[in-house]
Amino acid sequence: MQSLAPLVGKVVQSVVGIKATTETAPASRSMASGPASPGGPSLTAKEVYGAGVIIKAESGLIVTSNHLIRGAETLAVRLPDGRQLDAKFVVADERYGLAMLRISASGLTAARIGRSIDAEPGDFVLAVGGSSGSAPSVSFGIVSALHRSRPGIPCQDLIQTDALLDRGSSGGALFNLRGEVIGIVAAGADETESGRAFGLAIPSDAIDRLYVRMN
Repeated sequence: MQSLAPLVGKVVQSVVGIKATTETAPASRSMASGPASPGGPSLTAKEVYGAGVIIKAESGLIVTSNHLIRGAETLAVRLPDGRQLDAKFVVADERYGLAMLRISASGLTAARIGRSIDAEPGDFVLAVGGSSGSAPSVSFGIVSALHRSRPGIPCQDLIQTDALLDRGSSGGALFNLRGEVIGIVAAGADETESGRAFGLAIPSDAIDRLYVRMN
């Protein structure tokens, strides 16, 4: 194996960038600051960037991390070809921390979903995500541990990897070298006591729970 470029070229076609926008009111003005403007305080838009994985091309279904899109007023998706589309929330699974979105678009490429139950420590993996709405980023590593948990992530059966995951990778995909999704990125850039960074992914087998909730 001299290069992963051919595999990367295939799998990135199923990974999209996601922008979740939430509008919040500014902090209350103090009496000393004078009266508010006649129109009242304007809302401030907070934008959070992450990624998602196309799992059904014909119906435009995308799976992502629920914490990325929770509470968002608007959701936008950037496709690998540069198209930017509005997305609609479909369903979420709070137990595992996954969510499903839908877009209306042609020419989509769906990822192949693998069996995360077959993953073992030492397996090579590719992590594909995005940062600040840019083109997907790719990193290489191994499955370093299984059945992990972390405060703030509802899933208690996480896959741990040493593949580099930045914050924009949340909701992206963890692929095996067959090009199959075995995990949805939940968090990255945590460090052990030794200072070594690692990332965490929700097992792909949990995606089936979203389909059950749709019906």
